[in-house]
Amino acid sequence: MTGLQTRPVGGAPPVKPDFMMQTFIRTTQDRLWDALIEPDQVAAYHFIADAARPHDSGGHELLMPDGSLMLRMILLKSDPKTRLEFSFEPFWTGESVAASHAVMMIEPQANGICKLVCEHYDIPDALADDVREGWAMDVASLKSWLETGEPIKIDPEAA
Repeated sequence: MTGLQTRPVGGAPPVKPDFMMQTFIRTTQDRLWDALIEPDQVAAYHFIADAARPHDSGGHELLMPDGSLMLRMILLKSDPKTRLEFSFEPFWTGESVAASHAVMMIEPQANGICKLVCEHYDIPDALADDVREGWAMDVASLKSWLETGEPIKIDPEAA
């Protein structure tokens, strides 16, 4: 199901993601899926965002502690409990930045563990380091929150 290459829309040749990471989380497939799609749960573990609100697409928007829009994630495609594809529209820079897109895949494993794979495509060069660091922090916080009930939050002023 996973792999470092995903076939883009239109039958074009496979494309390697700009960023890919995977981790194993001691949780159920249902809990992990809900944590990825339910705005209140996303806000509970996101490393900076204080709140999240649903988007008409089925995706969500993340808000900074001051209430400003940080990130819009528009749901593009979903295979329930196994795969999410969404646009990634950053607003934290205060500048207009092209949207990219990300894919998250869940693979149940033995002994109550799920493998989570995150792939991100078309990351604007100016945001590459921020996006990669953000994914690492977000997935670490998600894992901590699901396994211990405690997210990893940081002070946005220190970020």
